[in-house]
Order: sequence, then structure tokens, then C-alpha cells
Amino acid sequence: MLSAYLCCQLSKWLGLLVLEISGKMWISYAVRCAATIAIGYVIIRYFASSIAVILTKPVKTVLIFGILPAAYYLFDYIATVYTDLLYSGSEVVFEFLPFILCIAYLFFSIVYFKEYEEKCEAEQYNRLMELKRTQSEKEIEAIKRSEHAVSILRHDMRHFMNNIVVLINQGDSEKAKAYISEIIKSADKTATQRYCENEIVNMIISSYENQLKELEINLCHSIQIPGKLHISDIDLTSILSNGIENAINAVAALEKDQRRITLDLRMNDDKLLLSIKNPFAGRVEMTDGIPRAKGDGHGLGTQSIKYITEKLSGNCQFLAKDGQFALRVVL
Repeated sequence: MLSAYLCCQLSKWLGLLVLEISGKMWISYAVRCAATIAIGYVIIRYFASSIAVILTKPVKTVLIFGILPAAYYLFDYIATVYTDLLYSGSEVVFEFLPFILCIAYLFFSIVYFKEYEEKCEAEQYNRLMELKRTQSEKEIEAIKRSEHAVSILRHDMRHFMNNIVVLINQGDSEKAKAYISEIIKSADKTATQRYCENEIVNMIISSYENQLKELEINLCHSIQIPGKLHISDIDLTSILSNGIENAINAVAALEKDQRRITLDLRMNDDKLLLSIKNPFAGRVEMTDGIPRAKGDGHGLGTQSIKYITEKLSGNCQFLAKDGQFALRVVL
């Protein structure tokens, strides 16, 4: 209703313009009727589908988009029905209308940004849940493989021990030592890898293990953090996963011997320090301290890192020098 009232103002102003020129009321009404029909056709033809989509959103979202037309409707209704200010030529009218519209726009911006922020957090939470689900499947599969390898190793252990005894009885201690070393290596392969005490960090890095192996990327890591951090799992996932993913995309284009990523994650007093370094090919152009995206759909990861860092009152830096790219985050 508010949007319809706002759209009718155009035909009203056209009618007043024609009345001013012709001085005949019936011509003014005719122009208003014709303009209303034409505007209605344009709205139905080009805007109805978009408005219909908005109306399917939650009530809170619909109310946000109704702030501006509501402000105009209230002003116009009060100024014309209860007073004659709109027709008096008073400066109050000309000053108050832009003022109330600016206030309505600022209120709309604040409420809409809060709604957008909540939506982003919900999407990140859903992404984290999906990541947890995927990682759980990977961990279950890894446990199954480990149990199968352990069962084989346990089954063959009697043969291994007999071979060691034979080598010792023959006085071939060096071969016995080498044989024992091979058994130890086989046993180590059955263990699932853990990177640190923090389960979320383990989950994030583990989710990239297959991709790192397929691309033959060497991940050098030094992680010294507690099991519980002062930032949420969602924010940590967004920063760390985007940082690792950007590094993987950068080194994937390099020669195999250059594909390496260095991850350093540690605590300094009460601050969480994150550093991800990787070589890169080509040139990195910066805009406001953020790497410029090279195509559509790119650059969202770095923007997300900057957004989350600023939200947590932290600091992040993107550095590209001498063929080395570095991401540094302090939270």
C-alpha cells in the first residue's frame, strides 16, 4: 500500500503540471488517469516480479524496505490532510521533507546492515556445519582404513616376530634393525594425524589434506594454540579456511618443487597470531591494502578475512613482495 501510494505521486505531479499549464481540471484528471495506467503497466511489466520476491522474505526484511515509503506517506498525509503546510509555500516544508527522508534512509541503512550481518553469520554457521559434517565423514573413513590396517598388521605380527628372531639367531642384527624400522613405519601410517589441541583447527586443515596431496603441495606448519580460543569457531573457520584456500589456489599454478605453504598459528599473551605464506606467480595488485580480484567471483575470501578481523577489533595485513605472499592476522 505504501509503495502504491508512492508510485501514484508521479501521476499526481503530472496532473498538477498540466493544470498549471492548461488551467482546466478535467484535462488534469485525464492526464492523471492516463499516467496512472501507464505507470501501472510499467510496474507490473518490469518491477512486479522483484517486489513479489521481497514479499516472500521474512516480515522483518519487508518492514525494512518499507521504511522510506512509510516516511514519505506519513509526511504527505499529515501535511495535506491535517494542515495546509504543503500548499503554503513555507520553508519548513522544503526543509523538513529532505530531513525526514534522510533520517529514514539512515535508519534503513542501519537496520539493513544489521540484517545483512546476521545473514552472513548464518551462512558462515551453515558453512561450518557442512564442513563439520564433511570432516566427520572423512574421519570415519580414515578410522575405518586405520582399523583395517591395524587388523592386517596385528595378523602379520606373528610372522614379523618370527622373521626378527631368525635374523637375530643368524647374527644379522643390522637386517633385524632395518626390519623393525619398517614395522614401526607401517604402524605409524595407521595413526590419524593431529595438528594441535584445537579440534576446529584440526578439522579445517584435515579437510584440505586430500587436495594438498592431489596437487602435491607441501604444507609446513607450526601450530601452538590451546584447545579453547577467545574467538568463535565460525570466525576462526572463515579466516583460516579462506587463507588456506587462497594459498592453495596461488601455488597450484607453480612448478611442483615450488608448491609449498607455510602456516604459523600461535598465541602471544592473549592475542592469536596467524601467518600464512606462499610463493606466487605473476603480479599482485593491491586496492586499499587488499589483493585486487582477477575475475568475477574472486576476492571474496580476502574481503571476508578483512571483515571478520575488523569485526573482532583485530588487524590483518596482505603482503606481496619478491614472489612471496603473506597473510598476517592478529586477533
